[in-house]
Amino acid sequence: MPSWDKMDPEEGHGGGHETAGIMRWLLTYADLITLLMAFFIVMYAISKVDIVRYQQLVRALAQIFTGGSAMILPELGGGSSVVPPEEPGDPLASLAAGVSEYIAEQGLKNEVFITITEQGVIISFTGSVLFDKGEAKLRPEALPILNKIAALLKTVPNYVGVVGSTDDLPINTLQFPSNWELSVIRATTVIRYLTENAGLEPTRFVALGYGEYHPLFPNTNEENRKKNRRVDIIIYKHNPFVTGNSNRNPAGKSPSP
Repeated sequence: MPSWDKMDPEEGHGGGHETAGIMRWLLTYADLITLLMAFFIVMYAISKVDIVRYQQLVRALAQIFTGGSAMILPELGGGSSVVPPEEPGDPLASLAAGVSEYIAEQGLKNEVFITITEQGVIISFTGSVLFDKGEAKLRPEALPILNKIAALLKTVPNYVGVVGSTDDLPINTLQFPSNWELSVIRATTVIRYLTENAGLEPTRFVALGYGEYHPLFPNTNEENRKKNRRVDIIIYKHNPFVTGNSNRNPAGKSPSP
């Protein structure tokens, strides 16, 4: 039987419990400080973020929270692309990873962006990567880029959309009475190269022109206008022409999951 008169006086007054309570309080306080620090770091980063990268992040997060999966791959030099993790049996993920690797090798990470949406994989060529300002003739430097894209497109059977967009500067020439014509002809020029020169099946393609009416950024300065002058190549997850039960690709194969 314990001898009460020989016990440490501290033990009879709940000293251990008080110490444990203080430690729990300190842990909670430390967690709070850590969360506040992370919050202010995120707020600072958002205040400095490039709009392109922010929109890519938003698309990636939307993909994640709607049941898909995507991750941000930072690239040297400050550029970033949103590409899916390579999963076995996912050809679109492999295609996106291949494009991302090629873009980095060519030093185009600040002008060509890859995003994943519910539509599929979107490869965005901004500025003068493919065309000079106000022109619809492919630049010589664009041809090897399109050849690489064509080689990757041959690995999947999916439909492909090519979308032209312009800035808000008006144009009025015999060839381009407005930005509508400029955007559409840029899209069809890319498609003709991919089909006539690179050998892709024409039935896979659809051309779209947005003119100046779907800018990604306010047309308030030349830097933003350069980003709005773009051509998007969309590799659709599903047949864009079918809304019913049938959902086949032009080659008669089921779309990639």
